[in-house]
Amino acid sequence: MDELTFNRSPFQKFFPIPWDFFSGEPPVYSITRSHGLHVKFRLLHSNDPINRERKEDDKVLIRYEVMGREYDLYTLGDLLCSTYPFDETGIPNIKGEIAERIARRVMKRFLQRYDQHRGKLGGLFDKSFDPKNCTNFVVANTKRYVLKIGRYPNMILLKKTGQGKWGYQHITDLDGLFDYRYLGKRHLIILESKTGKIDVQADTLYETLFVPLKRLFPDATFSYVVFADRRHLMDMRYPEYRILQEAPVRIHEALAQQGIPNYFFEFEESEGDFLQMCRHLINAYRTYHHERVSFNGNISITDSQIAIFEPGQRRPYIELERDPTTGLFRVTRSVRTF
Repeated sequence: MDELTFNRSPFQKFFPIPWDFFSGEPPVYSITRSHGLHVKFRLLHSNDPINRERKEDDKVLIRYEVMGREYDLYTLGDLLCSTYPFDETGIPNIKGEIAERIARRVMKRFLQRYDQHRGKLGGLFDKSFDPKNCTNFVVANTKRYVLKIGRYPNMILLKKTGQGKWGYQHITDLDGLFDYRYLGKRHLIILESKTGKIDVQADTLYETLFVPLKRLFPDATFSYVVFADRRHLMDMRYPEYRILQEAPVRIHEALAQQGIPNYFFEFEESEGDFLQMCRHLINAYRTYHHERVSFNGNISITDSQIAIFEPGQRRPYIELERDPTTGLFRVTRSVRTF
C-alpha cells in the first residue's frame, strides 16, 4: 500500500476504518462519516408555474435540492431522448440514471463546500466547452488510450487494439469524474453509482480503470468514491455500527493495496423514493405521448401559428405558436381556462 498517498489524501477522514468486531475473525470495516449534506427532491409537471416560461425541452420534471441550492435533475428533454422504455420494464434503467444524476449533484456540492480554505473544485474543460454539443468530445488521449464523452456527463474509456470499426475497444464507462485541487495538487475523483447489488469487479478494477487513467493524467492523484443504497452497502444486521458488506470491502482492500484512496457514501433516498421518481417519469411520458385536447370553433392555421375563434368573433380565444427549436406548438394567448 502507498501509505504516503493515503496520508496526504484530503478525504482521509472518510476512509473505511478496520476494527475487531467478531472475536477470532478478520477485522470488519466501518464508515464513520457520510457527505453530511441535506438533500430533498420535488416532483413537477410540465404545466407547473416553474415551467411556464421555459422551452419545451427545458421543462423540469424533477428538481433536486442540496443544502438549499436547487437543480434541474430531470427535464422533459431528458425524457424524450432516453433510449430505454418508460414502463415497468424500464424501471431499473430509469432508477440507475436518476441515481447517477443525484450522485453527481451531491458529489459536486460536497467538493464545492469541502475544506474551502485549502481546496477547490477545478474543471476538466475550458470556457469554450459546450455541454449541449459535446458527444464524442475527447477529454484526454494517448497513443493507447482515449477518454471521451458519451452522453454528457458520462464518459467512455477506450483502448487502442486495432480491432473493430475504429480500432478501439471499450474498457468501461465512468459515471462521473471530478477535478479537485487541494493545496495546489490535482486530485481526480472517479464516481461510481449503484442502486442495487454492488457488482464492481474489485480484482480487476485497478488494471482496467486506474492504469489507463494514470497514463491519461500522469500529474494527478486518484480517488474512488461509491454511492450506494444502504441495504447493499452496509451489514443491516448491525446498522448502528455501519459495517461494510463484503462487496465494498473487496473494493476497498483491492484499491488500498494499489494506493488508491476510496470511500463510500450512501444515498439519502429510500427505495420508495426512487420508485416514486421512476413512476412519476413514466406517467409524464405517457401523458406527453397520449394526451389529447379538443377545441370548438373556426381555425386559422399557418406553418408557424394556430388561432381558434368563436363563431362570429374576430379575435381568437386561443393562439398557439410553433417553437422553432422543438417544432411543437405552445399557447401564447388564451382568454379561457382549460
